[in-house]
Amino acid sequence: MRQFYAAFMVAAFALCIGAGLGYWQTASLTGVLMGVEAVAILALMETAESMDNAIVDYGILKTMSPQWQRRYMSWGMPISVLGMRFLFPILLVAIVAGLSPWQAARLAMMEPQRYAHIMLGARDMIASFGGAFLLLIALNYFLDDDKTHHWVTWVEKPVARLGGVPALPVGVTLAVLMGVSRLMGPGHDPLAFLFWGCGGIVAYILGKEVLVWLIGEPGAAPLMMKGGLLSFLYLEFIDASFSFDGVISAFAITTDPIIIALGLGVGAMFVRSMTLSMLKTNALAEYVYVEHGAFYTILILSLLMLCGVLVSVPEWITGLVGLLLIGGAFLASLAHKRQG
Repeated sequence: MRQFYAAFMVAAFALCIGAGLGYWQTASLTGVLMGVEAVAILALMETAESMDNAIVDYGILKTMSPQWQRRYMSWGMPISVLGMRFLFPILLVAIVAGLSPWQAARLAMMEPQRYAHIMLGARDMIASFGGAFLLLIALNYFLDDDKTHHWVTWVEKPVARLGGVPALPVGVTLAVLMGVSRLMGPGHDPLAFLFWGCGGIVAYILGKEVLVWLIGEPGAAPLMMKGGLLSFLYLEFIDASFSFDGVISAFAITTDPIIIALGLGVGAMFVRSMTLSMLKTNALAEYVYVEHGAFYTILILSLLMLCGVLVSVPEWITGLVGLLLIGGAFLASLAHKRQG
């Protein structure tokens, strides 16, 4: 429980700030309640949708030194909250609208409705970049001919055998991007969708594969993970990819960028605390299929992000799919444990 003390303190602080902002904007008790409610809803949404993120982070963190595990919280949280939940939307609006970062920040504070409109207009690009990156993470997990432990054996075993095909995950990701772009209707830009999707592929290759290559053989990935700074940066990039969808969805609840950063930041804090708790207790070593459930969730999340430009997918569906898959994997792990 100690790992969650800081998260509860941050949550209390964020709720107070949310209440203060609500009162400052409306000078009423209703505004206070609305500010607190928005922060709480965003925090719960981010926590519920990021279980898979916590499990993926655990897999990398357990190979890092204790010093870098601590920095995952002390350095990583400011990057996660200020960088991805506050500055990233502002920079994205600046790029899309052709504004300077200062003008975009001013727009966020003074004209939040217009800021939200521009941000939502960039949804296709964000979905393409983040979806491609997450799809590669999932495909590289399942398309691994060295993978011998399977949950859904009849699916995973034949898929794992295909892992020996060079660059197959990249090829599959490109095929999905091209297929979705071909189906995009009026009001969408297929070329921009493809461009940003290819950017997600390049980011994955630079963020993971090049780091493995710098160490030497692909099998030296665990050694790479002890590299400290490189592993830390890779973790932050994974967190960024998971947060894309949440940042966009947050605008359906509030257009206030500070409230969004507070709510999603509290959620991110609880997710990281959950990761450290799993690390401390080595919980996932006893539940052998939970990791599989997390990667199935990432696979479906990435496809929902990419296909979301064609069909509107309610946010609760994404969260429900993740809970069902990880919950199912947990129950399967319990059954496996009882069998010895």
